Amino acid sequence: MTNRASSRVYSQAALEAWLEYVVYNWEQAFSEEALRYGQELYRRGEISGIELSEKDAIVHCSFSRKDTCYVILEWNAGKPAVRFSKEDALLGNAVAVGGLYEIEELIADEIDPLPSVPGQKESSATAEKTVAEKRIEETPAEQELVRRLVPHFSVVGSSLKMCARWKNLSPGDKASFNDNDAAMPGLERELLVRLTAMAKEAGFVFHRKSDDFILSDSDRVAVFFTTTLRHWKKVFGRFNLDADAKRLAEGVKPVRLSGSAKQLDKKSMRVDWRLKMGTRWLDPKYTRRLTRIGHGTHVVKELGLVRITEEQAEAINEWQVAVSGKDDSTKAWPRYMIFSLFGDHGIKVDLERALLEWRSKIEANAASAESSQGKPLPDFLRPYQAHGVHWMANLRMQNCHGLLADEMGLGKTLQVLTLLNVYPFEDKDSLVVCPASVVPVWECEAKRWYPHLDVAVLNSQQTFSQSTKSRPTLWIASYTQLRRHKHLLSETGFGYAILDEAQQIKNPDAKVTHACCAIRAECRLALTGTPIENRLLDMWTLFRFLMPGLLGSRNRFEAKATSTDALVRNSLEETLRSQIAPFLLRRKKDEVGNDLPPKVEMNLICPLTDLQRQVYQHLLNESSETLGNNLQDIISTQSMNFFTLLTRLRQACCDPGLIPKVDTDPTQSGKVQMLLTRLNEALTGKGARKVVIFSQFVHLLKRVKPLIKKEFADVQVLELTGQTKDRSKPVETFQESDSATVILVSLRAGGTGITLHAADYVFLLDPWWNPAIENQAIDRVHRIGQRKRVFVYRMITKDTIEERIQQLKAEKRELFESTLSDLGKTSSLLEHFNDLRELAGLRSFEP
Repeated sequence: MTNRASSRVYSQAALEAWLEYVVYNWEQAFSEEALRYGQELYRRGEISGIELSEKDAIVHCSFSRKDTCYVILEWNAGKPAVRFSKEDALLGNAVAVGGLYEIEELIADEIDPLPSVPGQKESSATAEKTVAEKRIEETPAEQELVRRLVPHFSVVGSSLKMCARWKNLSPGDKASFNDNDAAMPGLERELLVRLTAMAKEAGFVFHRKSDDFILSDSDRVAVFFTTTLRHWKKVFGRFNLDADAKRLAEGVKPVRLSGSAKQLDKKSMRVDWRLKMGTRWLDPKYTRRLTRIGHGTHVVKELGLVRITEEQAEAINEWQVAVSGKDDSTKAWPRYMIFSLFGDHGIKVDLERALLEWRSKIEANAASAESSQGKPLPDFLRPYQAHGVHWMANLRMQNCHGLLADEMGLGKTLQVLTLLNVYPFEDKDSLVVCPASVVPVWECEAKRWYPHLDVAVLNSQQTFSQSTKSRPTLWIASYTQLRRHKHLLSETGFGYAILDEAQQIKNPDAKVTHACCAIRAECRLALTGTPIENRLLDMWTLFRFLMPGLLGSRNRFEAKATSTDALVRNSLEETLRSQIAPFLLRRKKDEVGNDLPPKVEMNLICPLTDLQRQVYQHLLNESSETLGNNLQDIISTQSMNFFTLLTRLRQACCDPGLIPKVDTDPTQSGKVQMLLTRLNEALTGKGARKVVIFSQFVHLLKRVKPLIKKEFADVQVLELTGQTKDRSKPVETFQESDSATVILVSLRAGGTGITLHAADYVFLLDPWWNPAIENQAIDRVHRIGQRKRVFVYRMITKDTIEERIQQLKAEKRELFESTLSDLGKTSSLLEHFNDLRELAGLRSFEP
């Protein structure tokens, strides 16, 4: 605080009159803004003078030699009234506040009544003993004091009460502030002023009606007993404490928080919180109160000063199990919450035997690397896939939910379909939610592996109740359709609810995330091939869908995940691993390599967008008018026009922007959307992943390239086409790069003469009809020197000529041993197709 140089004009009578005024909590008469401003004026020493009379006070304030003002203070109806010399009301009230602090300082004999500012050094004026203090210490009580001023302390509710009494030489006490003895000795009056200032400085508030001071701030109560009370004893010689106040004087006592978890049924448990102080368990009524008011220091009658740590309060608040009212029961929680209670806060929770046995089952299921015991599974499953099915089934039987995070290409879709087939819910439908581009993949996989499953695709005209089949239905919905049907979710309960490409809900504020979290299901599963180690924030949202509450509150999780303190982040990662370990299964292709063939080939069925469908249908309609519909006549007489049509139709399947006069963004292609989705899985995570993308349409590669660069800014993108002057440069860069890399290759330029065996993945954007040509391209990657498992994806557009030819290749492979450019061989198409629409027509447009 700035050393004072203010002028002070007053009389003893004026001091006595203003003492009666300032013992009230006069700050309440001013706004917070005026109080802060006035405190600054006071601390900076800008109150230049005070003139006290018994009826009013004049306060002068000087900002500079030319800028001064004054206010007149009067006391009306128990509070200060202010008149200003300037029109600025805020300034006038602030000067009044600063003047009142100056008056208090004068009355308290140079003791600063304001709390010290953090980091501010105490002035020499407050560090030294005051004149009044010296007089009190130096004057024998028997010579001048007829009475002693004795503070009495007691506990009222959660506050500390202090009332001062005069101790007479004759029997009996007398309340100090009801004493109207005009002949009070000067030293006694100084003690009374001193007591008022010291009480205010300690945080006490005076109450005239009850003639006492109340301190309600528990932290300041603790400071009072640990440091301030020694000074009071030095000034007043003695004081009295009742039994509860003596407990406060013992200091702050820590408590230990522990929980006792009991199983209610096969799905839920109850956690009772208990507080222990030393060796004593607190009565439930204290537990209820302390867990309700949260962390900090608290005054508790019969206990003293009790401190609840922030970590303890977080544990209670995080799981919202504080007891309310007189009921000693707590909220029922899913049993999986024991993994949170054990994994965080360092709070001990005792589990009854049933919960211990249940936890052991969950941990054993997670630790087992082999297929668990369960129902017989189809022989076409590989061992790791069979284990995945049994792992999910065991979680379901324990009323838990899981995240299947196998690397791309290991058959997550097949594992889930097997689970639904072997471990069905007999009386409830199930729901798969996936990107629109993946909806046909689920349809085709279900039809291929389990054709007896009843499958329905949710669209704008349907509701979940419209399935008329007697058996449970597997509903497949895009994330967009689910969001549009969110209003139906509260009325529908599912057996299984599966989120495919579950990273789609990584934004916890997105509407689609809210829709997914509104799904009601007996067993919830999330599928993603995206490695999770680098996506801490995404994990909270995934487990909000799977097991709400397991990872605690969003605010606390995000604060730790984004902390600049590496120790905090590392602690979160360690805790996260232990909490989600029982509910996460992730296998990488290298770990299950013995179960995989050297080359894994899969078809990716891609949907048509509305624009693609329109362009495709327009091409077909236009060609039907000029070519006719008889396939034999067309091949015999208009073979070149026929092949032009096939090329245009295939281009529309890839990207409608490849068609002349069609100006559109490449993202209007379902195939391009699918490519970006799969690249996200392939390129995200640790390691230098390498991807080769083949197409015979160079213009398609050039349209896709900027999209990949934009979507994957940290990934190197190379290009090899017939226009590349030095073919060896991009190949060498691809082979030798230590980072994730994508190379776009045209079939003509990359079909022969190069080696790309550093690749992990191959995407065929437009599979060639001749398997020999296609295999030549694949063999650029899968050849001698390749040490990795190669995943080959043929991207096929659903319900188009691409799908017809692909089916035909599977049925009559010998038909395609030579290229279709040999027109003599095209007559074999007539063995399978009679007309053009049968070969190329959109099925959804056919009658």
